[in-house]
Amino acid sequence: MKQEKIFTATWHPAALIAAALVAFLPGLPLSPVFSDEGNAVVLTADFSETVGPIKPLNGTNLGPRLITSRYNGQRELFNDARFGLVRLHDAPWDNPGLRLVDMHLIFGNMNDDPADPANYYFDATDDYVKTILDGGAPIMYRLGVSIEHSAPNTYFAKEPKDAAKAAEIFAGIVRHYNRGWGNGFRHGIEYWEIWNEPNMIPLMWDNKDFASYCRFYAQVAKRLKEEFPEIKIGGPALAGCDEKLLTQFIEFCRKENAPLDFCSWHAYPSSLAEIIEAPVTVRRLLDERGLTDTELHLDEWHYFNTSWNVVQGQEADRKTRADVIRGDGGINGIDAAAFIACALALWQDSPLDSANYYCTSLQEDDWGLIDSNGYPYKTYYVFRGFGELLAFAPNRVRCESASNQLVVLGGTSESKAARLMVASFKETADALKIRLSGVPASGTVRVRSIDPGDRIEPIESTLDYTDGVLNLGPVTGSTVKFIEFL
Repeated sequence: MKQEKIFTATWHPAALIAAALVAFLPGLPLSPVFSDEGNAVVLTADFSETVGPIKPLNGTNLGPRLITSRYNGQRELFNDARFGLVRLHDAPWDNPGLRLVDMHLIFGNMNDDPADPANYYFDATDDYVKTILDGGAPIMYRLGVSIEHSAPNTYFAKEPKDAAKAAEIFAGIVRHYNRGWGNGFRHGIEYWEIWNEPNMIPLMWDNKDFASYCRFYAQVAKRLKEEFPEIKIGGPALAGCDEKLLTQFIEFCRKENAPLDFCSWHAYPSSLAEIIEAPVTVRRLLDERGLTDTELHLDEWHYFNTSWNVVQGQEADRKTRADVIRGDGGINGIDAAAFIACALALWQDSPLDSANYYCTSLQEDDWGLIDSNGYPYKTYYVFRGFGELLAFAPNRVRCESASNQLVVLGGTSESKAARLMVASFKETADALKIRLSGVPASGTVRVRSIDPGDRIEPIESTLDYTDGVLNLGPVTGSTVKFIEFL
């Protein structure tokens, strides 16, 4: 018997789901595998065999906004998502009028002495950081400035004229949050990133010679590591996986003996192959140069299947832009949700150590998991489900998927909880079945489906299975299903 009901935005923690998708084999093209049962795709999940922990790749950019006049429930949505790591970048965009995170907003006068804590303004950032940590998420602090989409000039997103002084200001920020300096804290923030997208000229940097950033990074990183050997320092937060620039940066760090605890880059693709292959490429670039311990951080990513000019309103009419933002095939619709689920699962077998979606919300734009009025997109519920998987079934079980676009990921726990996340990204099949091992041959599951259409919240149903086969029915396009064995 299948009983359907609407699954509302309030998820009971004990009822939550596991997650997701399949092993990726670099360089091996995968296509749907159909069984001898006709046009049916059969996936497998063996709960009797664990293959290690599920990697917490469900990070994001930005915490819940401090400006709450438009919608006051965002903080609860943030906490319920259980994000893996929160990167602090573009915080002023989401909190207009507040002096948050950025170097020039904390240290307002470059003529002042960075050794004097009286010259820093930390109040708003103190509250912002506390809100994130209180929500249970660790932080990556991006040292530098936010991107500037300003005309005719940029004002702060430029190469600092005095790198040594910038390094001292950054040291003051680390000291405040990790050493208690300036009436500060001992938060133990582990990850500190130096600048953002220095290859984005002129939105983030004004020197076309990439070597200028490499020199800046090396000087700042060595200064910070000298005083704070316990933190992890990284960059270059490159816009795109540019092998030439990454090679130049890595080789400069090695030559100058500059610490590189993590290497970071950004991606806005519509191709799963592209976003899955990039970590393999970056790992190779590092390993070939002896940096085998350097972590890989894709700390901005988002499904993107259109042009920047459409999203930013410079092209197309209002309806076209609205469809790109909110439609099923747009950057926040069901295709985006399925793309996210596939990526989170496929990365489990990649060398990627951390990933940060862009972003939680953005009050002045539509890039968030939560829209500018504080309401979640379908993409939010994928992160929420994956976060619940990590919380309640963190041990990954052996699964076999059909392709990069039709995948399954399973998790279990010490108490023998059994959960799955299944995702189809633009695939079709007469029936999608999962052959099960390590659970009773017959039973009932709770299914929460994120589907095409106007409804944003998942739909909950119960479904019986027999003879070790769970039949999820036909698939027509993109969908994500979180499954809990009852």
